[in-house]
Amino acid sequence: MIKLKNISLSFNNISVLKDLTFTIERGETVCFAGPSGIGKSSILKMLQGYILPDTGLIEVNGMELNNTNIKEIRSLMAYLPQNVNLPVGDGNELLKLIRAMEKKDRVNYFIEELGLPACILGQRFDEMSGGQKQRIVIAICLSIEREIILLDEPTSSLDKDSIRKLINLTHSLDNKTILSSSHNREWIDSSHKTIML
Repeated sequence: MIKLKNISLSFNNISVLKDLTFTIERGETVCFAGPSGIGKSSILKMLQGYILPDTGLIEVNGMELNNTNIKEIRSLMAYLPQNVNLPVGDGNELLKLIRAMEKKDRVNYFIEELGLPACILGQRFDEMSGGQKQRIVIAICLSIEREIILLDEPTSSLDKDSIRKLINLTHSLDNKTILSSSHNREWIDSSHKTIML
């Protein structure tokens, strides 16, 4: 499903990743773990082509990531950034922005599974806690039915109960390949595979 081979990455002549190689099978839940600044978020961005490695090969669904197929590869993915400060006022506006209003019932289902009332979708983001906003964006990511879900620090604003709900929800999804970065031990331990960086 996803292959990285001999990936090296540096910023301002400082090496972040060196000769990184791994394979992720379809349906696996994989967490990238390690200290801050080690390259966890960069891997998720490289998979979408927003950052290019200095050397190495990235392959998704049998396609080598390059300029000709980057849009096709991105169309397989839903991405939760580490910073969920978005240029919209509420969840409904976000659904309109990504042209996914027809997914609203599914979003509401995921929101409730994550411990929030469905009506919160219409509440203004600036009136919410970071954890509430994070769960709404996670619910929207899951609702758009992409094969690959990329979650950058998905538990950063969540309490223990919310983390358990998120773990239970992601484990209930069929045929989803979930890649995440995290410092949270419970989330890391819940993954099928951990790649330490």
